[in-house]
Amino acid sequence: MIAISDMRMDLQYLIDRLETLVRAARRMPMMSKIMMDEQELVDLVDQMRTVLPEEIRYAKHVLREKEQILADAQAQADDILRTAREQADLMIQREGLLKEARTQADKMIREAQEEAERVSVGADNYTRQVLTELEETLVRQTASVRKGLESLK
Repeated sequence: MIAISDMRMDLQYLIDRLETLVRAARRMPMMSKIMMDEQELVDLVDQMRTVLPEEIRYAKHVLREKEQILADAQAQADDILRTAREQADLMIQREGLLKEARTQADKMIREAQEEAERVSVGADNYTRQVLTELEETLVRQTASVRKGLESLK
């Protein structure tokens, strides 16, 4: 899998090439039109089409990672809850301190739920951050492509 920074660099490089191509194009006298090498432009657009799906696949990968993190957090919370209940049962059996055991078990359950919530919020924040960065990149790149295409018209 290509790293997101490599994809951004590839796409940014291609956009820079497009801009350079547009700026270097010959202007037609008395018109706001330019002349460009058609094949070079088509090749560049094809390369951009190749890079963009990688970024989309990366976004889907990030979503799958989030789901896995949430599943792991839930499994961890379940393990903590089970352990807390087991420890509470042992305390009750060994010492006969029913009230203390329930208090401790409730505390451990609360802590486990809080930890699961913290992990879940962290996973959501991470996913939101990555997807926001990806969206910003795609918006900038789309604007650059539109600008290049607009200048060709």
